Amino acid sequence: MKGNLTTLILVRHGESEWNRAGRIQGQVNSPLTDLGISQAGAISDYLSGIFLNQELEIYSSPLERAIQTAQIIAKGIDHLSSEVIIEERLNDFNLGEISGTYGWDKVAEIFPEQAQLRLQDPMRFHPSGGESGAEFEARLRSLMEDLKGEDTTKLLVSHGIVNKFIRGIYKNISGKEMINLGESQNTIYCLEHGDETEIKIPPSNREKN
Repeated sequence: MKGNLTTLILVRHGESEWNRAGRIQGQVNSPLTDLGISQAGAISDYLSGIFLNQELEIYSSPLERAIQTAQIIAKGIDHLSSEVIIEERLNDFNLGEISGTYGWDKVAEIFPEQAQLRLQDPMRFHPSGGESGAEFEARLRSLMEDLKGEDTTKLLVSHGIVNKFIRGIYKNISGKEMINLGESQNTIYCLEHGDETEIKIPPSNREKN
């Protein structure tokens, strides 16, 4: 899906309280930690050197941790936070009964079949009470189709798995390959002209302390 797609900049939200606790979130709200706020600030500082006062549209997942991150970035580049577009299709994977579990190793103990599907055949992965990998991929593909042919760069603030699938759709790779892509909170990805650029964001002074 590279043809005629506007430039996309993919940002993962900063560290959340459940990230720090090692809990799987899915669509459960969990606010940013102090470190998460600092990580968002570091991304904002980096992007301010590129997009300050330039035309840019910022989209955010509807979850609190993503909205917080998007608002911090918006402020840093003099983009009105009130103009951040809440995009439901950027929501995290709905993990149903798996949400709240302390790590994927624990999921493998409780739901071994689902844990194996997640890694080997992600499109068939479908936790009870949640959505399937195929449904998740379809809503992100729908969003990317809607962004085709637009000129304005889009900054998408969402979640690690969302970024993996968007990048995977862009690269036209398999679901298994998508799952193996990186998802650091200190890395942003630029999808432009058929290529992907990975940008490591230096930690802020607060992160170093």
